[in-house]
Amino acid sequence: MPLEAPRQTLQELGFTIVEDRPEGLVAIARRFHWDCMLTKVTYVVFVREVDTLDVPTIEHDREALALRAQTLDPSLLPRGLQKGTAVLTAYLARHVTPEARALCEAGPKVRFAFFYIPAVLDSATGLAHFLRTTPMWGAIYFSKFRFVLGRLLEPARTPGTAWPISAFGLSILAFYVLALLAFVAVRIR
Repeated sequence: MPLEAPRQTLQELGFTIVEDRPEGLVAIARRFHWDCMLTKVTYVVFVREVDTLDVPTIEHDREALALRAQTLDPSLLPRGLQKGTAVLTAYLARHVTPEARALCEAGPKVRFAFFYIPAVLDSATGLAHFLRTTPMWGAIYFSKFRFVLGRLLEPARTPGTAWPISAFGLSILAFYVLALLAFVAVRIR
């Protein structure tokens, strides 16, 4: 069962498996990140086995899975008010085209309070390909995205179940708290 390891990893990280099929699984987790400016993030993770991963497959999944994520996250709190959605797709592929590999390693399209991050484990080479840098848009969250994808695709290189703290998020939060305290101090005088 090739999906047993990702299933177990997701459950260890606090995800609930909402769909389990031979070709793939879907898991969801809602996490409040105090270190990311007090934001609630709904993570929807899709793990799929594919024979060949190419750009049309990723683009098709980007559209379909974004819609699917909205149905999996019914909430009264609108997206954007300290709430976001991260759709992480982990492909397990027998073959990966160079264009698909480059797309997995590239920064995501900018969307308000929504991230779609594709990643792939190329079984031909044994290498995982996903965004390893931190883009400016959404920078406070990317350590968490890389952690989940690393646990799924490179468990030996990404040990543990403790989610990383966002240093960038903490620095922004500290700045806002200090600015608020300075504002209050000036008003009290």
